[in-house]
Parts: sequence; structure tokens; C-alpha cells
Amino acid sequence: MKFLTSLALLASAVAANPILRTRNSTSNFHLKTTGADNENHNNLCVYGYHTGAGFNDAVLTSDVGTASPAFLNGTNVQFDLDTPFPWGLYMIAQSNYASWEPVEINTGYGSSDFSVKDGNLQWPEDQGFGGWLVCDWYHNAPQLFYLWKYYKPTIPSSCSKVQLSVESTA
Repeated sequence: MKFLTSLALLASAVAANPILRTRNSTSNFHLKTTGADNENHNNLCVYGYHTGAGFNDAVLTSDVGTASPAFLNGTNVQFDLDTPFPWGLYMIAQSNYASWEPVEINTGYGSSDFSVKDGNLQWPEDQGFGGWLVCDWYHNAPQLFYLWKYYKPTIPSSCSKVQLSVESTA
């Protein structure tokens, strides 16, 4: 119980800590899904679905007004959520022998080594990235995952492999 209390206090402290945002890009963009076999999984934009203090699952919406604007800060994808601290895109570490893992938008700078190639967001294969996956999941909204390249997934009919295009908000 002490561990859970300490963990909750740490998460609260991190969320409340006023870390100043820095950015090396002035152009915001939306991350938008393309290339899905299921048409309902195309043209969806990423936003943060609040799951706890400083924590969000990356989910998708067709409403651009709800979408969270993102920007590149070096090789980190961060989101402009109108707070004094940064919100980064986190590729959750593979730890349960699963074929895919969640993507989150949490306080902090997020995972590094993102790049944009041919207008699409990429993450290095040597870190286990095998592509993007969208699934109709438990938030009553499609949720973003990444495929773990070392396992051959059996993809449920409620999921689609997608690309994440980078589209300017201007």
C-alpha cells in the first residue's frame, strides 16, 4: 500500500511541477490516420484521453477541433495542451510479451527518436517499432497502439494498421 501511495504522490508532483516548455519548431500539426483497410479508421486525429493526473491514452477523433495539436521538439513529439509543462508522446515499453503496446500522451517530453518521413510519423525499428495500429477499444473511441515488430500479431477485426500523417494546423 505504501508503494501505491508513493506512486500516486510522485505522479501528482510530476503533474503539478511547472516545467517550462521548450520547442524548436513553431509549426503545430495534427497526427492523422491514413491507409486503414477499415474506412472508419481513416482521417482520425490524435488527442489525449485523460486517465489520471498527468496521464492520457492516445485516442482518435474525426473532430479536428477536439484533436490535440502537436509539434516536434528535437526528436520528441509533444502536444500543446495549454499548460506550463510539456506533454509528450510515449511509446510504452514492451513488457508483457504482447504483439502491440499502448501509446500515451503524458506529462514530460515523451519518447525520443521520432522523425517524419514522406509526411508520416516514424519511430525506429531498432526500438521495436513495427507500425501503428488503431483499435476500437474501451474508451468508446478508437485508440492508438504501436505494433511490436518482434511478434507476428493476429489483428482483431476491430483493429487496423495505419500510417500517421503529419498535417499542418495552419
